[in-house]
Amino acid sequence: MSDVLELQMDRLLKDERSDRFVSGFLDSWLTLRNLGDAPPDRRKFEKYYANDLGAAMRTETEMFTRNALDENLSVSCFLDSDFTFANEDIAELYGLEGVKGNEFRKVALKDPRRGGLLGQASILTVTANGVDTSPVLRGVWLSENLLGTPPPPPPDVEPLDPDIRGTTTIRGQLTKHRETEACYECHRKIDPLGFALENFDPIGQWREKYGDRANIDASGMLPSGESFEDIVGFKKALLDRKDSFTRALTKKMLSYALGRRIEIMDRPEIDWILASMEEEGDGFQDLVRLVVLSEAFASP
Repeated sequence: MSDVLELQMDRLLKDERSDRFVSGFLDSWLTLRNLGDAPPDRRKFEKYYANDLGAAMRTETEMFTRNALDENLSVSCFLDSDFTFANEDIAELYGLEGVKGNEFRKVALKDPRRGGLLGQASILTVTANGVDTSPVLRGVWLSENLLGTPPPPPPDVEPLDPDIRGTTTIRGQLTKHRETEACYECHRKIDPLGFALENFDPIGQWREKYGDRANIDASGMLPSGESFEDIVGFKKALLDRKDSFTRALTKKMLSYALGRRIEIMDRPEIDWILASMEEEGDGFQDLVRLVVLSEAFASP
Protein backbone atom coordinates (compact mmCIF):
# COMPACT_ATOMS: atom_id res chain seq x y z
CA MET A 1 0.00 0.00 0.00
CA SER A 2 2.81 2.40 0.86
CA ASP A 3 4.44 1.78 -2.54
CA VAL A 4 1.19 2.71 -4.26
CA LEU A 5 0.88 5.89 -2.21
CA GLU A 6 4.44 6.92 -3.02
CA LEU A 7 3.90 6.32 -6.74
CA GLN A 8 0.72 8.38 -6.69
CA MET A 9 2.41 11.15 -4.73
CA ASP A 10 5.25 11.30 -7.25
CA ARG A 11 2.75 11.42 -10.11
CA LEU A 12 0.73 14.21 -8.54
CA LEU A 13 3.75 16.33 -7.64
CA LYS A 14 4.95 16.19 -11.25
CA ASP A 15 1.60 17.59 -12.41
CA GLU A 16 1.63 21.39 -12.78
CA ARG A 17 -1.63 21.51 -10.87
CA SER A 18 0.34 20.64 -7.74
CA ASP A 19 1.32 24.32 -7.69
CA ARG A 20 -2.00 24.76 -5.93
CA PHE A 21 -0.70 22.60 -3.10
CA VAL A 22 2.36 24.83 -2.76
CA SER A 23 0.24 27.99 -2.81
CA GLY A 24 -2.32 26.62 -0.37
CA PHE A 25 0.29 25.37 2.07
CA LEU A 26 2.10 28.71 2.08
CA ASP A 27 -1.20 30.47 2.75
CA SER A 28 -1.69 28.19 5.75
CA TRP A 29 1.88 27.96 7.06
CA LEU A 30 3.23 31.45 6.41
CA THR A 31 -0.12 33.31 6.34
CA LEU A 32 0.61 34.51 2.80
CA ARG A 33 -3.14 34.73 2.25
CA ASN A 34 -2.91 37.91 4.33
CA LEU A 35 -0.38 39.56 2.01
CA GLY A 36 -2.00 42.85 1.01
CA ASP A 37 -4.45 42.99 3.91
CA ALA A 38 -2.39 45.81 5.44
CA PRO A 39 -1.16 47.59 2.30
CA PRO A 40 1.95 49.76 2.70
CA ASP A 41 1.62 53.53 2.90
CA ARG A 42 1.36 54.85 -0.68
CA ARG A 43 3.39 57.95 0.08
CA LYS A 44 6.32 56.09 1.59
CA PHE A 45 6.27 52.98 -0.58
CA GLU A 46 5.09 54.09 -3.99
CA LYS A 47 7.22 51.43 -5.72
CA TYR A 48 5.14 48.71 -4.08
CA TYR A 49 2.17 49.84 -6.17
CA ALA A 50 3.99 51.02 -9.30
CA ASN A 51 5.76 47.69 -9.74
CA ASP A 52 2.97 45.42 -8.39
CA LEU A 53 5.43 44.16 -5.81
CA GLY A 54 2.80 42.28 -3.83
CA ALA A 55 2.37 39.73 -6.63
CA ALA A 56 6.12 39.56 -7.25
CA MET A 57 6.81 38.93 -3.56
CA ARG A 58 4.41 36.01 -3.51
CA THR A 59 5.89 34.58 -6.70
CA GLU A 60 9.37 34.58 -5.16
CA THR A 61 8.28 32.58 -2.13
CA GLU A 62 6.17 30.16 -4.17
CA MET A 63 9.00 29.46 -6.62
CA PHE A 64 11.48 29.10 -3.77
CA THR A 65 9.24 26.56 -2.05
CA ARG A 66 8.49 24.75 -5.33
CA ASN A 67 12.22 24.39 -5.91
CA ALA A 68 12.76 23.05 -2.39
CA LEU A 69 10.03 20.48 -3.08
CA ASP A 70 11.20 19.43 -6.54
CA GLU A 71 14.87 19.23 -5.55
CA ASN A 72 14.09 17.70 -2.14
CA LEU A 73 16.26 20.32 -0.45
CA SER A 74 16.90 20.16 3.26
CA VAL A 75 14.18 21.91 5.23
CA SER A 76 16.97 24.08 6.65
CA CYS A 77 16.88 26.04 3.36
CA PHE A 78 13.81 27.79 4.72
CA LEU A 79 15.97 29.19 7.52
CA ASP A 80 18.93 30.10 5.34
CA SER A 81 19.96 29.65 1.72
CA ASP A 82 22.43 30.97 -0.84
CA PHE A 83 19.80 31.51 -3.53
CA THR A 84 16.34 32.86 -4.20
CA PHE A 85 14.10 33.55 -7.21
CA ALA A 86 13.83 37.10 -8.50
CA ASN A 87 12.80 39.30 -11.38
CA GLU A 88 14.09 42.80 -11.98
CA ASP A 89 11.72 44.43 -9.48
CA ILE A 90 12.56 42.03 -6.64
CA ALA A 91 16.26 42.30 -7.49
CA GLU A 92 16.07 46.09 -7.30
CA LEU A 93 14.31 45.87 -3.95
CA TYR A 94 17.10 43.65 -2.62
CA GLY A 95 19.97 45.46 -4.30
CA LEU A 96 20.86 42.49 -6.51
CA GLU A 97 22.71 43.23 -9.73
CA GLY A 98 22.42 41.67 -13.16
CA VAL A 99 18.74 40.69 -13.08
CA LYS A 100 16.70 42.26 -15.86
CA GLY A 101 13.14 41.82 -17.07
CA ASN A 102 9.91 40.53 -15.60
CA GLU A 103 10.78 36.84 -15.80
CA PHE A 104 11.70 35.16 -12.51
CA ARG A 105 14.84 33.09 -12.40
CA LYS A 106 17.00 31.42 -9.76
CA VAL A 107 19.71 33.78 -8.57
CA ALA A 108 22.67 33.33 -6.26
CA LEU A 109 22.75 35.38 -3.07
CA LYS A 110 26.05 36.84 -1.91
CA ASP A 111 24.42 38.82 0.90
CA PRO A 112 23.94 36.46 3.89
CA ARG A 113 21.18 38.71 5.22
CA ARG A 114 18.81 37.68 2.41
CA GLY A 115 18.98 33.87 2.46
CA GLY A 116 15.92 31.87 3.50
CA LEU A 117 12.37 32.94 4.20
CA LEU A 118 13.34 35.67 6.65
CA GLY A 119 15.01 37.69 3.90
CA GLN A 120 12.06 37.45 1.53
CA ALA A 121 9.85 40.48 1.05
CA SER A 122 6.59 38.50 1.21
CA ILE A 123 7.35 37.46 4.80
CA LEU A 124 8.62 40.88 5.81
CA THR A 125 5.56 42.60 4.34
CA VAL A 126 2.94 40.22 5.71
CA THR A 127 4.42 40.66 9.20
CA ALA A 128 4.30 44.48 9.04
CA ASN A 129 1.26 46.67 9.60
CA GLY A 130 1.53 48.71 6.41
CA VAL A 131 2.72 51.87 8.13
CA ASP A 132 5.74 50.65 10.04
CA THR A 133 7.28 47.52 11.44
CA SER A 134 6.38 46.00 14.80
CA PRO A 135 8.78 43.67 16.62
CA VAL A 136 5.77 42.34 18.50
CA LEU A 137 3.87 41.38 15.34
CA ARG A 138 6.92 39.85 13.75
CA GLY A 139 7.94 38.12 16.97
CA VAL A 140 4.52 36.53 17.39
CA TRP A 141 4.54 35.44 13.74
CA LEU A 142 7.96 33.83 14.14
CA SER A 143 6.91 32.07 17.34
CA GLU A 144 3.73 30.67 15.82
CA ASN A 145 4.87 29.77 12.31
CA LEU A 146 8.58 28.99 12.42
CA LEU A 147 9.13 27.83 16.00
CA GLY A 148 5.73 26.38 16.83
CA THR A 149 5.60 28.09 20.22
CA PRO A 150 2.71 30.57 20.10
CA PRO A 151 2.87 32.84 23.16
CA PRO A 152 -0.53 33.19 24.89
CA PRO A 153 -1.10 36.84 25.82
CA PRO A 154 -1.97 37.48 29.45
CA PRO A 155 -5.49 38.76 30.21
CA ASP A 156 -6.11 42.51 30.27
CA VAL A 157 -2.79 43.26 28.57
CA GLU A 158 -2.18 46.99 28.26
CA PRO A 159 -1.27 48.60 24.91
CA LEU A 160 1.85 50.70 24.49
CA ASP A 161 1.38 53.82 26.60
CA PRO A 162 0.89 57.08 24.66
CA ASP A 163 3.56 58.81 26.74
CA ILE A 164 6.34 56.72 25.22
CA ARG A 165 5.67 57.75 21.60
CA GLY A 166 8.35 60.39 21.88
CA THR A 167 11.08 57.83 22.48
CA THR A 168 13.76 57.47 19.84
CA THR A 169 13.20 53.82 18.93
CA ILE A 170 10.62 51.07 19.11
CA ARG A 171 13.03 49.20 21.36
CA GLY A 172 12.73 52.00 23.89
CA GLN A 173 8.95 51.84 23.78
CA LEU A 174 8.89 48.11 24.36
CA THR A 175 11.46 48.32 27.13
CA LYS A 176 9.11 50.56 29.09
CA HIS A 177 6.13 48.35 28.20
CA ARG A 178 7.93 45.34 29.70
CA GLU A 179 8.23 47.13 33.02
CA THR A 180 4.64 46.06 33.61
CA GLU A 181 4.92 42.71 35.37
CA ALA A 182 2.03 41.14 33.45
CA CYS A 183 3.72 42.01 30.13
CA TYR A 184 7.29 41.01 30.92
CA GLU A 185 7.18 37.23 30.48
CA CYS A 186 5.57 37.23 27.03
CA HIS A 187 7.63 40.10 25.66
CA ARG A 188 10.84 38.53 26.95
CA LYS A 189 10.17 35.68 24.50
CA ILE A 190 8.56 37.64 21.64
CA ASP A 191 10.50 40.88 21.27
CA PRO A 192 14.01 39.53 20.54
CA LEU A 193 12.62 37.52 17.62
CA GLY A 194 10.99 40.58 16.13
CA PHE A 195 13.96 42.85 16.72
CA ALA A 196 16.11 40.49 14.64
CA LEU A 197 14.10 41.62 11.59
CA GLU A 198 14.07 45.35 12.35
CA ASN A 199 16.60 46.19 9.65
CA PHE A 200 13.91 45.29 7.11
CA ASP A 201 11.29 47.96 6.50
CA PRO A 202 7.55 47.25 5.87
CA ILE A 203 8.19 46.05 2.30
CA GLY A 204 11.44 44.21 2.99
CA GLN A 205 14.00 46.84 2.01
CA TRP A 206 17.18 46.97 4.08
CA ARG A 207 17.63 49.99 6.33
CA GLU A 208 20.22 51.03 8.89
CA LYS A 209 18.14 53.72 10.63
CA TYR A 210 14.53 54.58 11.44
CA GLY A 211 14.27 57.28 8.78
CA ASP A 212 16.67 60.01 9.86
CA ARG A 213 16.50 58.95 13.48
CA ALA A 214 18.57 56.51 15.56
CA ASN A 215 20.46 53.52 14.25
CA ILE A 216 18.59 50.21 14.38
CA ASP A 217 19.69 47.70 17.01
CA ALA A 218 18.77 44.20 15.82
CA SER A 219 20.55 42.32 18.60
CA GLY A 220 18.88 40.13 21.16
CA MET A 221 18.80 36.85 23.01
CA LEU A 222 16.53 33.86 22.47
CA PRO A 223 14.61 32.47 25.45
CA SER A 224 16.93 29.44 25.26
CA GLY A 225 19.93 31.71 25.89
CA GLU A 226 21.58 32.12 22.47
CA SER A 227 22.52 35.73 21.75
CA PHE A 228 22.81 37.35 18.33
CA GLU A 229 23.86 40.72 16.93
CA ASP A 230 21.87 40.85 13.70
CA ILE A 231 19.75 38.84 11.26
CA VAL A 232 22.75 36.72 10.20
CA GLY A 233 23.46 35.70 13.77
CA PHE A 234 19.76 35.16 14.39
CA LYS A 235 19.49 32.72 11.49
CA LYS A 236 22.53 30.86 12.77
CA ALA A 237 20.88 30.57 16.18
CA LEU A 238 17.76 29.15 14.51
CA LEU A 239 19.85 26.66 12.54
CA ASP A 240 21.45 25.56 15.80
CA ARG A 241 17.89 24.79 16.95
CA LYS A 242 16.87 23.19 13.67
CA ASP A 243 15.06 20.35 15.46
CA SER A 244 12.56 22.84 16.87
CA PHE A 245 11.95 24.32 13.43
CA THR A 246 11.56 20.89 11.82
CA ARG A 247 9.02 19.85 14.43
CA ALA A 248 7.05 23.06 13.91
CA LEU A 249 7.11 22.61 10.13
CA THR A 250 6.01 18.99 10.48
CA LYS A 251 3.04 20.03 12.59
CA LYS A 252 2.07 22.64 10.03
CA MET A 253 2.33 20.17 7.14
CA LEU A 254 0.39 17.45 8.95
CA SER A 255 -2.28 19.93 10.02
CA TYR A 256 -2.64 21.13 6.42
CA ALA A 257 -2.84 17.55 5.12
CA LEU A 258 -5.47 16.54 7.67
CA GLY A 259 -7.47 19.75 7.41
CA ARG A 260 -7.63 20.17 11.17
CA ARG A 261 -5.68 21.35 14.18
CA ILE A 262 -2.96 19.11 15.58
CA GLU A 263 -4.01 17.46 18.84
CA ILE A 264 -2.05 15.75 21.60
CA MET A 265 -3.10 12.41 20.12
CA ASP A 266 -1.07 13.24 17.00
CA ARG A 267 2.23 13.40 18.85
CA PRO A 268 3.22 9.76 18.12
CA GLU A 269 2.75 10.38 14.40
CA ILE A 270 4.82 13.56 14.54
CA ASP A 271 7.56 11.75 16.47
CA TRP A 272 7.55 8.95 13.85
CA ILE A 273 7.86 11.44 10.99
CA LEU A 274 10.73 13.26 12.69
CA ALA A 275 12.55 10.02 13.52
CA SER A 276 12.16 8.86 9.92
CA MET A 277 13.54 12.16 8.61
CA GLU A 278 16.52 11.84 10.91
CA GLU A 279 17.26 8.39 9.52
CA GLU A 280 16.30 8.80 5.84
CA GLY A 281 16.89 12.46 5.07
CA ASP A 282 15.47 15.85 5.95
CA GLY A 283 14.39 16.98 2.49
CA PHE A 284 11.17 18.92 2.04
CA GLN A 285 9.81 16.27 -0.32
CA ASP A 286 10.79 13.64 2.26
CA LEU A 287 8.55 15.44 4.73
CA VAL A 288 5.60 15.47 2.32
CA ARG A 289 6.11 11.77 1.58
CA LEU A 290 6.19 10.81 5.27
CA VAL A 291 3.03 12.80 5.97
CA VAL A 292 1.28 10.93 3.14
CA LEU A 293 2.49 7.61 4.53
CA SER A 294 1.49 8.41 8.11
CA GLU A 295 -1.35 6.54 9.80
CA ALA A 296 -3.04 9.85 10.59
CA PHE A 297 -3.26 10.71 6.88
CA ALA A 298 -4.56 7.24 6.00
CA SER A 299 -7.25 7.30 8.70
CA PRO A 300 -10.77 8.32 7.63
